[in-house]
Amino acid sequence: MSKELFKFKTIVVATDLTYSGSCALRYARRIAKLHGSKLVMIYAIDPAGYAFPDGLPEFAVNDQGAREALKTIEEEIRQQGIEAHSVVETGVICERILQAVLDNRADLLVLGTRAAAQVGRAALGTIARRLLATAPCPILTVPPVAAAILDSTDHWRKVLVATDFTDASVAALDHAQSVLSDHLVVIHATGDLGHRDYVHHLERLRFLAPFNESHTVPVEHLVIPGEASAVIAEHANRLRADLVILGSPPSELAEKDFPTSTVLQVISNVSCPVLCVPPARRICAAKIVKELALSH
Repeated sequence: MSKELFKFKTIVVATDLTYSGSCALRYARRIAKLHGSKLVMIYAIDPAGYAFPDGLPEFAVNDQGAREALKTIEEEIRQQGIEAHSVVETGVICERILQAVLDNRADLLVLGTRAAAQVGRAALGTIARRLLATAPCPILTVPPVAAAILDSTDHWRKVLVATDFTDASVAALDHAQSVLSDHLVVIHATGDLGHRDYVHHLERLRFLAPFNESHTVPVEHLVIPGEASAVIAEHANRLRADLVILGSPPSELAEKDFPTSTVLQVISNVSCPVLCVPPARRICAAKIVKELALSH
C-alpha cells in the first residue's frame, strides 16, 4: 500500500495549553513539518467545566488570554514554514473538536494524555474516550514523555501494531505499513493456545503483513499467549517502539470499561504515542483503490 494514501495533509491538535497539551502540540508540529501538513490548533472551552476535575483552568476564565497565546504559537509555527491556524471554541468540548476535524477534513487528530506512562486511568479522560469511538480519522494520543521522540529522528522507525483480526485492527495494520520507516512488529495476543492455533494465527499475520520482498523494512510476526494489553505494553516498552498502532474501539468507552479495554490500558501504560485507527479508514482506502482500478 502506498504511503501517499495515508499522508497527513491536515492535522488537528486539541490543546488545553497545559503541560500535557503543550507536549501534544509540540509533537503535532513535528509531524506537520515532516509531512508538509496544515496544522489546526483548537482550544475548546466547556462552560460547564465538567471536563476539568479541578474546575476551569485559568485560560478558560478569560478566553482572550487563550486566543492571544494561540496566536503567538501560530506565528511561531508559521515561521517554521508550516501552514497553521488556531481557533478558540466555546461549547461541549468533544463536539467542538469533532466539528473542527470535519470542517478541516483532518487526516489526523492529536490529543495529549494527562501524565506519563504507568499512571492508570488518570491518563485518559472523558473527552478522549468519546473521541476514540467517534472521530472519523485516526487519533494519536501523546504522553508527555513522548514529546521529544520525533526531535531525535526523522520518522517513526520502529512501529508495533497489534491485531485481533477485527476490521479496525486490520485497518490499523494497513496504516502501520504506510507510515513506518525501518522496522514493523506485528503482534497477536491471545489466550492459551496449542500448536495448531499458533500456526494458524501466525499464517494470518504473515498474510496480512507479508515480509518485505526487498528487505528494506523488516517485518517481525509474533503470536503470544497472554492478556492483550499487558502483552502489547510490555513489548512496546521493551522494544522502545516509536509508535504503537491499534484499532479504535467500536463504541464509546466508559470509566467502568477501563480495566477490560485493551486500547485504554495500552494508552495508559506505554511511553510512546499510540495511533488509533477507525475501521472507516480502511473502507475509505479500499474505495479509493477500487476507483483507481476501475479508471484503468
